Amino acid sequence: MPMPMMRRGFLETFPREIRDQIYTYILASSSNAVTLSPWTIEVTQSMTILRTCKQIQRECKEVIWRHNGLSLRPQTEIYSRFSGLMELDDLRRIQHIEISLELLDKDDLEWIYSGLKALAKLPQTGALKSICLVAINDRPRGIKEYEEELDLMCSGDYVDGRLFGGGSDEDGTNLIFKSSWPHFSHWGKQSWLREMLLDRSDTTSLLQDIHTTFGGKLFIDGCLCFKNGKQVAKTSKLNPRDGEIKIMPG
Repeated sequence: MPMPMMRRGFLETFPREIRDQIYTYILASSSNAVTLSPWTIEVTQSMTILRTCKQIQRECKEVIWRHNGLSLRPQTEIYSRFSGLMELDDLRRIQHIEISLELLDKDDLEWIYSGLKALAKLPQTGALKSICLVAINDRPRGIKEYEEELDLMCSGDYVDGRLFGGGSDEDGTNLIFKSSWPHFSHWGKQSWLREMLLDRSDTTSLLQDIHTTFGGKLFIDGCLCFKNGKQVAKTSKLNPRDGEIKIMPG
């Protein structure tokens, strides 16, 4: 009696090029474009494919971002933006850098880290004491946050498809930058979108790379996790929706 054939799964059966075509067909609206704006019931229904498994979520996310102008690749504009900062004499006075991100998940951390690499020598040549990466609070915006978002939308630049803006404060010792994904919808739907596109992959090795680049200490939500090249505590406390990573170069 012949042995029954083992059924191969979707990811094993189709190569990535074919899978991308399938994802595009599922995620495309009636206009045959993968778009998140305007927001429709079609968009909401098609996004359920992201709940299938982690690999499919990752691959679909790349398709969605590619069709909406966001980059997830190593060659980033943010690196060029930060490289330009290194040419400024006033940068030597900077003591603190704070950057707000949409999420502190693997995708957004890889993106901002690609830019921070350009500042790797700043602690040795200037007065830099800390770099703080903060996730946008996962809650309704107050007046202050709304005004900051409005300012970002009006005066921010598009960097790797994201809104990005900011600069030095009045004292010239702090750099404050804010970034966000394009606003495809109002706060409630944008929050749902962030949850659907949240990359839940472990970020420990990425945090180790960031720490290796700058040395010193790395804190997650106030807890010391890396010191002088070694991991001293687990990094599971990182909240990608509402967390903080603080780098103190040394």
